[in-house]
Amino acid sequence: MFSSFFETWGCLSTSFLLSPSIYDLGTCLATRSGRGRLTHLYIIDLGQPHTLSFCPMPSRTLSAMGLSSSPIPKLKNMFKQDSSSPRRTASTNSPKSLIEALPSFVIYEIGRQAESLCDVLNLSLASSRMRSLIAPFLYSNIELKTNKQCKATLVFLSKRPEIAQHIRRLAVHPNPLEWTPLGEEIDEGLVANLITRICPSLRSLESFAWEGWEMPSDELWISLRKSCSRLKGISSTIGLFNFSDLKQFSLTVKSRSLEWLKGGQPKPERLPRRLWEMLIERCPRMEELSLSAPAPAHRLFDVRNVVLGRWPRLKSITLGDMILQSGTRDDGTAMADYQTFMKFFTMHTRLRHVAFQQSVGASTFPSAFSVPFSALSNLESFHGPLKYLRSIPHPEKLRFLTLTSLHHTTSSFSPTFTALQDFQNLESLSVWVDLSFGGQLNLQDESQLFNTFLLACPTLRHFQLMCFTRPNFRMKEFSRALRNAPNLESFTITKMYKSSDDEMVASAIRIIQENPNIQEFTLQYTQDRWPTLSGGGRLRQLGIFRTEYDEFGNPVAVHGMERRAKTLGYESSRRYVQSLASKPSSPWDTRSPRSSVSSDARSFTSTSFSTKVGDAVLGLRQALLYYRIPFSLCF
Repeated sequence: MFSSFFETWGCLSTSFLLSPSIYDLGTCLATRSGRGRLTHLYIIDLGQPHTLSFCPMPSRTLSAMGLSSSPIPKLKNMFKQDSSSPRRTASTNSPKSLIEALPSFVIYEIGRQAESLCDVLNLSLASSRMRSLIAPFLYSNIELKTNKQCKATLVFLSKRPEIAQHIRRLAVHPNPLEWTPLGEEIDEGLVANLITRICPSLRSLESFAWEGWEMPSDELWISLRKSCSRLKGISSTIGLFNFSDLKQFSLTVKSRSLEWLKGGQPKPERLPRRLWEMLIERCPRMEELSLSAPAPAHRLFDVRNVVLGRWPRLKSITLGDMILQSGTRDDGTAMADYQTFMKFFTMHTRLRHVAFQQSVGASTFPSAFSVPFSALSNLESFHGPLKYLRSIPHPEKLRFLTLTSLHHTTSSFSPTFTALQDFQNLESLSVWVDLSFGGQLNLQDESQLFNTFLLACPTLRHFQLMCFTRPNFRMKEFSRALRNAPNLESFTITKMYKSSDDEMVASAIRIIQENPNIQEFTLQYTQDRWPTLSGGGRLRQLGIFRTEYDEFGNPVAVHGMERRAKTLGYESSRRYVQSLASKPSSPWDTRSPRSSVSSDARSFTSTSFSTKVGDAVLGLRQALLYYRIPFSLCF
């Protein structure tokens, strides 16, 4: 039994013939000449989807084989019976293939429990029915991180309300510093108007985040309140006070640069009374609260009222570089503010995440964090300085840790290594280092520093390292240090670019070959020096990589997505699958018209269409195996 469908791509017409009895669901790719004659046959075994066999075919027209010569613009059902087989009469009940006979709730549950969005995408490619059932998970979370994404995606959604209705979380980042060169900012009002236009279609929206530099017009917030009845989470800049019964609220103070530091410390400002009325009086079921201002902040807000609030369901709180205690010499007032601050954390027993973003040594922020042993019994994630870390009452329960203290001297590392040994169940660690020690370290010392971090946390599964200064380290030294972390599954590196750095794909291959336990990782190279954790540096290149394993658990290939900042007037990106056994190809070769490189002017063709279909079927196979449905019964 064969099934076929066609996809027109340029001058090619492709036909995939599925025969589980011959090739264990083998896929045949046929190409035709301009007259519709079948000239070549490519056989792809989906058990080894990157293996391609070539067979010349005799000159036979497609019609002689019982196949239609006209191209069909959309994929047909993969599991439909071959068109050459005798058709049943209308009175006969034609049986469905078992994959189509699966109950909708089973497919829905597969999409809901899938951990990777890539798996959800592959499953949606199996058939039109699959896509319609999986669409709520495929489009549930949309984050627009560049100006190009903001314009293209919002225009697309305005034309496709049937897709916009599935969005549950929407985050928009117009004019991000990382990807926006000076002078190429877009009109944020236009972006806000596009969102306003699609608000009537956002019936499932539960969380909205605006990360622009300008406050959107009131028309956007009015449309969100009227059209999005499920909206319970809001993130924005200063000036939003008209919502009620929110479960998540985030207010962010952003700074474009640190030039303001030349004028000294900013003057304190008070937040409007309406904000506190909204948060404390009209949002009693608040679960996540963030007053974010990464240090140093160019606006200093007095937020002492926040510790007067009581939210029984509060699970997460973030307090930025703001005023939380009196900075005057009145010891009585400062002590009262400190006691109120500590009482707040004692009363909120459900807290799981606590984050502090204050400047080191700031007089307006408590200098110590001391709570009773009975407090914070559910704390799993902590973001803050090392001095606060030592006061956490239940270190054995902490799983996620971000240290905001800058490690800028050789002596600053030792106390951190000692403190980390108390957290035996730590799964994720994020640190900020400065290796510009005036030539105090050599390459061997840098590797030893990384080794010590990883050895101090033997249960670590994710590691994030940020180094925004020169001199810097090379990826080969870091890869060598990863050998001491056999449980590590992923990591993120953010460092300044060095001209001596290898190409990202070469670094990725080395990392996977030396550390087969690493399943996915991200490399970020910045163009500028980042003096603070608040960001502000422009990204030169970004790479996201995923390891592919064979049936025995051995790494065989790396799936990569790379993106480069604008050079010579255009942005470039590419996606590829690189075998670990072969030599990496030229990374950014644009000479071929079918190059895998993409820019603003053309779309990429990273992998062959047959490989995409193979990934779709393999994704479906994995989903069926998860529910113990025999794959062979689906045909």
